[in-house]
Amino acid sequence: MSVANKAVASLWAAAIIGSWCNFLTVIYIGFVAAHTLPILYERYEDQVDAFVYKVLDQLQHNYRKLDARVLSRIPTHKFRGKKAD
Repeated sequence: MSVANKAVASLWAAAIIGSWCNFLTVIYIGFVAAHTLPILYERYEDQVDAFVYKVLDQLQHNYRKLDARVLSRIPTHKFRGKKAD
């Protein structure tokens, strides 16, 4: 994923979250999460890693199914137009 796509996706996500609640609420939640999540991860590292690997495996499995059924059937032709001088 390119940097531009990541920027667009993060701005879109920020706009969605911003439409749900106040800016100060988002800042407060981010502050609390930044201070508590590392401690919780250290305490429950094995369980979190196992869960994340399971979720990633399921996502890869679903993507393979999508690729086999839909994406592989989309024709991809390279443009062979005239060169502009």
